[in-house]
Amino acid sequence: MKKIFTLLSLAMTTLMAMATDYTDELQVIVNGVSVTQEATISVDQNADNSYKLSLKNFAFGVGTSTTYVGNIVLDNVEGETSNGVTTLNTVQTITITAGDDATKTWLGPFLGEVPIDMVSEIRGDQLYTVIDIYMASLNQTIKVVFGNGGYQIPNSDFESFHKASVSMGGYASYSDEPDHWHSFMSASGNPVLVYMAGYNPHTFICEDVTRPGTSGTKSVMVTSVDMGIAIANGTITTGRLNTGSTTAASEDNFSWLDMDSTAVDENGDPFYAALNGQPDSLCVWVKFNQGTPNAEHPYATVNAIITDGTYYRDPEISGKSYTNVLAKANNSKIEASDNWQRLSIPFDYASYETNNAEAKAILVTISTNADAGMGSTDTIYVDDLSLIYNCKLASATINGTPIEGLSDGNEFEINVYEPVTDESIELVANGKGAKISKSIEATTDGYNISITVDANDLKSSEQYSIKAKRVNTGVSTVENNGSQEVEAIYNLNGQRVDGMENGSVFIKKYSDGKTVKTIKAQ
Repeated sequence: MKKIFTLLSLAMTTLMAMATDYTDELQVIVNGVSVTQEATISVDQNADNSYKLSLKNFAFGVGTSTTYVGNIVLDNVEGETSNGVTTLNTVQTITITAGDDATKTWLGPFLGEVPIDMVSEIRGDQLYTVIDIYMASLNQTIKVVFGNGGYQIPNSDFESFHKASVSMGGYASYSDEPDHWHSFMSASGNPVLVYMAGYNPHTFICEDVTRPGTSGTKSVMVTSVDMGIAIANGTITTGRLNTGSTTAASEDNFSWLDMDSTAVDENGDPFYAALNGQPDSLCVWVKFNQGTPNAEHPYATVNAIITDGTYYRDPEISGKSYTNVLAKANNSKIEASDNWQRLSIPFDYASYETNNAEAKAILVTISTNADAGMGSTDTIYVDDLSLIYNCKLASATINGTPIEGLSDGNEFEINVYEPVTDESIELVANGKGAKISKSIEATTDGYNISITVDANDLKSSEQYSIKAKRVNTGVSTVENNGSQEVEAIYNLNGQRVDGMENGSVFIKKYSDGKTVKTIKAQ
């Protein structure tokens, strides 16, 4: 019996030591230039419940040149599991070893000790990792982003397409649809109307990417179609279109999502985009041409709704209340232009706070006209849509005193009159899902306060340093300071007040910078 338990223990240890390989898209960003490739990261769980992450044979190409870096191995990484998500976080200095191919010149062994900052999330069978590699000898940081993490919409750079089709009575039509995006070819609704709407293609691969900042080679061109009985606006969506009426403005025509639906398109993609984050804005590049200018209906539109993943449709049914909405972002006034324009559309969370919905999915719908069936033969080009996650301080208050100039820098010096504690520091980030961490170090003359704001998608962070000097002033009944004016009055908690109460102690700050404790006589 003892032998059996020993064998079982050994078997369990072996299973624990087995690595899980995750293969996904890996993005490398160097000096603002981004390249994307496929890679594999292996994750082992150690006997002490720490983790080991290995990115073997790491190399990346920019243009015709390839940089061979080597093996990046991070061991003894602490992990924490909450709500089904395991978060791994580490800052280490490592030596990057040579890769397996001895014919390549691997850069890693020549770099010496390399600082690495890594954060990962494991959700089910998906791994999301962000690694910052600082190469001091090259004076540059390489950012590596592995996977999506549910923070971006797949194929939002519109580089991948598949053939979509619609058929009836032996007649078929085909179009190039972006992967993970859908148009009339794959619509639900009345089969005859679906065929009529989809018979003439609405989506096309386009090689027009003549704008700054793109590293891709494709965009998507979306066109409207005159069906004779109605104009079908050119439309793409992360959900599924429903074609239910020849009357364009009918409530039977809409886009929708439902994460409980098992339906997939011809590429095997579901008719929804999962979302794990709370983005602050949606940015997208567009170029819009209106075939026949229409002064009453001149605009194209982008509409995005974050939901809890249950059934939702856009437009909503008139008069119906939707409690599964977390936030919306909308621009229904995209003007015609011969040039690419970058749109930045903020999400409105405040209007839907009472829903208490959790972000699970996002429905994005882009159309050639903001009004159903009111366009002409119009075209909108779309490229590089991204969800933006902010990571700066919107406000900071220490002992009741606000820190001024947060937008001007990250290092501050202030005076404090009482001890600084965790409870006396109030911080608000400008990112809806941003995480704030802080530390307080006592010094001989006050406190050094370090603050970090991490973006919800883990890709970026902002650091702040505040030197709080402790000011010790004696109690005085002096009610003035020569000819100097009183600039501010504080109570003993460091909170600014409008006036003084009888018999209480207050701190007056004068225009020359001097501070005096004052007791107001009763």
